[in-house]
Amino acid sequence: MKLILSSLCVFILSALCFGQKTVADLKPSHATALEQFLSKNKEYQFLSSKVIDAEYMKFIRESFGKTFAPYYRVADFNLDKIADFAVILSRKGERKENGATSEEHKYDYPLAVVIFNGNKNGTFTKAFVEDIEAPLVCFLNVEGTKKKTIYFGVFESDADTRIFTPVGKGYIVEYPDAP
Repeated sequence: MKLILSSLCVFILSALCFGQKTVADLKPSHATALEQFLSKNKEYQFLSSKVIDAEYMKFIRESFGKTFAPYYRVADFNLDKIADFAVILSRKGERKENGATSEEHKYDYPLAVVIFNGNKNGTFTKAFVEDIEAPLVCFLNVEGTKKKTIYFGVFESDADTRIFTPVGKGYIVEYPDAP
């Protein structure tokens, strides 16, 4: 029994340390909700954090912490005292050159931000989807202690930042860098 528990702890810690490489690396209830969403929405696919160059990911984690998972965030976004989660997914389509000079920022990819609200029974409901185009070095993050604010950003850039604010059972998007 101790061996099984030890193995399970090692597996969970390794998944948390190295980001989300597969849907199975998410919390089980999140993985179930995401798999259900993906089965009904074929234009979206899971986006593995392995698409980010390993050395650049180390650089990102120097800013956000060793266990930072750029495409997956968990918190109570809508302030109902039930944990929610958000993911960045890929969409069908081609990357496009965007004029940036660094290799990590050179292309915009078809992506999407999907936010799931938690329910009292432990399930999740898709509350928001926004299709976006951005470099793969993008991320979701949460700020605040009591009131959690979820936002999307591109590492080493102010462009493309979006803040997702809960409204009713969904979210609105604010663009802080808009003129």
